[in-house]
Amino acid sequence: MQSSILIPRFMVMAAFMMLCAGSARAQLESGLGASTSGASPAAYYYISKPGEITMNINVWGFVRNAGRYEVPISTDLVDLISFAGGPHADADLSSVKVSRSVRRGTAVRTVEYYLDLSRLDKLDQKALDLEPGDTVYIEPVAFTGRDVFNLVAVAATITAAVASMIVALNQ
Repeated sequence: MQSSILIPRFMVMAAFMMLCAGSARAQLESGLGASTSGASPAAYYYISKPGEITMNINVWGFVRNAGRYEVPISTDLVDLISFAGGPHADADLSSVKVSRSVRRGTAVRTVEYYLDLSRLDKLDQKALDLEPGDTVYIEPVAFTGRDVFNLVAVAATITAAVASMIVALNQ
């Protein structure tokens, strides 16, 4: 008789543990900046008026809508990030990377440079200019206290689920 009670209790505990693990994973992903917007990983945005000369730029990292943007040739870096929905709260604007392919004759090499957009007043407007084919990447800020809290919360949730399961099995 006791074994018939133990099996349903075990099944309930296993379901609870899976639920907690799924919830913990979602908390971990949202805490570490994973995209939860539902946007397609192959997003393409066309932002131009008919007849305007455009260029393609890639935007990666901690912006609201990462993807490939076809924008007017006059678009600068600040405009592009604005088109991408702006930076996430955890974006590191002090070190925005721009990668550009430079052609010299038949040789092609990639040049990367970093801009501190947290100090726009100190930047020359020319530094914000983009060229066709550029890739802009905004990294997350360094590990924060909030990230540590999220990791501890996830670990505590999983530990509590495992402990509950062990207690239920021993009864």
